[in-house]
Amino acid sequence: NCKCILHHYVGFYFPALTCLKCDRVNTSGVCQSGASFCQTKGSQQCYVRKVYEDDTISYGSQGCSSICTDMLLFSPNVAVDLKCCDDSPLCNKF
Repeated sequence: NCKCILHHYVGFYFPALTCLKCDRVNTSGVCQSGASFCQTKGSQQCYVRKVYEDDTISYGSQGCSSICTDMLLFSPNVAVDLKCCDDSPLCNKF
């Protein structure tokens, strides 16, 4: 019952992973626009991004991404926290 995708470069099968998708999540964790799901393809992972202003969460987003590395970026009043996961379906909850 596995939806599998052939990875062309190394010849292994990777199971597709279902991720939460939302263009904009509010401070309460509720999706305000673009609520749906996405399926990872190839080496994609699920991600959740949270944007903080003055140490308070402002908004965020969720989805599938080919380029995904856990990171925390800072500027004077804004921080962006990006988390990636590929260990279980819907692992990118806000």
